[in-house]
Amino acid sequence: MTETALLIAFFTLIIVTYFLFNKLRGPIADHHDHHHDTPDGVCCGRHAVCDKGYDRSSLYFDDEELDRFKERDEADYTDDEAEEFRQILYTMKESEVDEWVKCLQTRRIALPLQIKDEILLMLQ
Repeated sequence: MTETALLIAFFTLIIVTYFLFNKLRGPIADHHDHHHDTPDGVCCGRHAVCDKGYDRSSLYFDDEELDRFKERDEADYTDDEAEEFRQILYTMKESEVDEWVKCLQTRRIALPLQIKDEILLMLQ
């Protein structure tokens, strides 16, 4: 009888520990995913474009036609849709590309995979 009680207590302890661990781990993971700076104030480098010290409220690009792609997955664009992004990209100054990409991110518009390499080359 005591062996059964010990076995039940052991499994209860494992289950409680599992749920507590997952509950504590969730907020830490969420915080880490949204934290872009290291303790010394340097960008973490985990993103294609650094948004350290970036004021998103002052940017405006005349590309409202891209708003229809909000929350679309980057791999789901057709070549024609990617070409729309490319046409806008090549009409702006090279110095504006970084801000444009950040603006798209703010609007939750993912860049098509077809043009990501081009953009990364322009940002170097």
